[in-house]
Amino acid sequence: MAKKQTMMPLPTGGGTGRRFLGLVVCGVLLALVIRDPAGSATAARQLLGWGGTALDALATFAGAFGS
Repeated sequence: MAKKQTMMPLPTGGGTGRRFLGLVVCGVLLALVIRDPAGSATAARQLLGWGGTALDALATFAGAFGS
């Protein structure tokens, strides 16, 4: 008796749901920037600062294992 081969589904990249969600997020961000540009700039600066702090912490953590 021959072995039965199973077909694996190929990843499609997210489909229309992911695209729609991306468009909604971009629309909301654009609306926030248009409505309050100074507040949006402050929020973006804070997010980038937090990201830099997180990267520094990861580098410190990785450096503890390197030596």
